[in-house]
Amino acid sequence: MSLRTKLLIITAVSLLALLIAFFSAWRTARMSQTFARRQAETSVAQTAREILRQASDETGNPKRRPLPPHEREIYERYGIDSPTRFVALALHANAEVSGGFCDSNGTPQNYISANSNSRNFSAVEMQIAFAACRQIVSNDDAQTREISTGNESFFVASHASESGANLNEFSGAFAFRRVPSETVFGDWLNLLTQTFLLLAAIGLSAFSFLTWRGWRRGMLQIEYGLNDISNNLSARIEPPPTLELGKISRSINDLTAHLEANLRREAELEKSLVKNEKLASLGRVAAGVAHEVRNPLASMKLKIQLAERNNFQPSKIEKTFAVLRQEIERLDNLVKKLLDLSRPTRLNFSPISLTELIRERLSLVNEKAAAQNARIEFAVENTPTELLADGERLAQVFDNLFRNALEAMPHGGEMKIALEKESDVYRIKISDTGAGLKDAERERLFEPFYTTKDGGTGLGLAISREIAQAHGGKIYSPVEARKGATFVVELPFAENSGELK
Repeated sequence: MSLRTKLLIITAVSLLALLIAFFSAWRTARMSQTFARRQAETSVAQTAREILRQASDETGNPKRRPLPPHEREIYERYGIDSPTRFVALALHANAEVSGGFCDSNGTPQNYISANSNSRNFSAVEMQIAFAACRQIVSNDDAQTREISTGNESFFVASHASESGANLNEFSGAFAFRRVPSETVFGDWLNLLTQTFLLLAAIGLSAFSFLTWRGWRRGMLQIEYGLNDISNNLSARIEPPPTLELGKISRSINDLTAHLEANLRREAELEKSLVKNEKLASLGRVAAGVAHEVRNPLASMKLKIQLAERNNFQPSKIEKTFAVLRQEIERLDNLVKKLLDLSRPTRLNFSPISLTELIRERLSLVNEKAAAQNARIEFAVENTPTELLADGERLAQVFDNLFRNALEAMPHGGEMKIALEKESDVYRIKISDTGAGLKDAERERLFEPFYTTKDGGTGLGLAISREIAQAHGGKIYSPVEARKGATFVVELPFAENSGELK
């Protein structure tokens, strides 16, 4: 059963219970002893006065006004000139009241019994009527009192006629009514309504509790299932029995299945992309190696050919060997750099001071900076800059970055180095005022054999990035509005261990 249906059932039963409760309360109030007694007392007093009013009212003459149907029926039954018709007219509005006139001797006259419109009183009713008439004879004041006879009780009202009233031989009028004896739950209808209300309250409480418990269990089941899915995408939520929660859990399971499939496809695409990137990188490296090797080999070949043409003259052999040695060293350096880039090398970690390391490497380029009219500025915070690192490999990184910055300013400029300590990393920022970098150049900066300098190998930044990553850090070039280029090296505080990839 759906939650919406359950809520509709709860609402419908609640409205029905409310209506029945309202009806029961109204009926209980009407049937209560206090209400019934007050109603009986009021009705007999009004009826006694109404009997006298009908008898003394001149407008009661049917010849002077058109008669409504009930009066016409009364006149036809008792006759126009009969005093009994006055009693019948007064009793019409109070069917449960009996009443009549009293003569001067205290004897009931022209009386009518309640409901039956009968002129015959029972023995008990005659006792009540005589008692009311005697009250009128002995006391002219209007009175209403309760009289008990056996197992019955009556409210009795006696009202003496006013002086000057045209009542002939009548001294007053009387009216009486039985007092209801049943209690609030005295009949089967009240008992049935009260029982239904009790059962409805119990049923609604139980139904609401079961609905809440089912909803809560379903929500907890979904919550635990989501926790399992967060740890393992292969996990699924068992659908709760509640219809809406079952739909939600099945939707989550479908979404998880799609997500798992998408992640698998993404992993496959990533593997394929990495493989293609490796192949592309390998192609670029091979092309770079071929280009770098071709020039020394061409020089060596040319020198050998010249030596052959000159019949290996001793005066030129020495120059030929010098060029050959130089080109061989160039090839050897290239091979070493390639090995540094491709072969894992273990780092030798030891405590170092970044401030001292940077100052040491700057001292090696101060002469070159002065020669090309370049100014160096080193700003460092007044905090310790100790960390565990391979000082020789980091020196290689800073040497390469400092050399690149100075080469970007051949006609002078300013190189700024800032060392900051932020969060859990040291950040070394190296800026120059050279020509700067284009977006296309920035994207390929760290590719092997990519260079913007004449005579460069394009391996310096690639090796520097590998060294930084081996220390758990990184190196990058942010885009800045200022003139020149900026490189940032970030190194973590934590103890490092690993291999240079």
